[in-house]
Amino acid sequence: MWESNPEAFKTRYSLSSRAVRHFRCTAEHLTARCDGGRDIEENIVAACHYCNRTRHRRKRPKDAASFASFVRSTIDRGRWHLAPSPVSIGAEPGDPARKTRQTK
Repeated sequence: MWESNPEAFKTRYSLSSRAVRHFRCTAEHLTARCDGGRDIEENIVAACHYCNRTRHRRKRPKDAASFASFVRSTIDRGRWHLAPSPVSIGAEPGDPARKTRQTK
């Protein structure tokens, strides 16, 4: 995520100007304000703009603990978002250090 320098993040991860907007750091309410969540430290965490915008819009939004578990398991499988790993930047195709984007 980036907070104040989208150009550096864009360059580091080889993203388009449009894609880099999804990774802007925002304040995510664990319990949405529309569900009675308050603007207090215990209810706010950092999240990328995309996750913040889409998490509560699902038909069946996950509670904070379930969503945290979902994020951890997705990251462990190497499938979080579309940004390539910094390891893959500059690696040659076929290089074992190169990580490729996985699809569902």
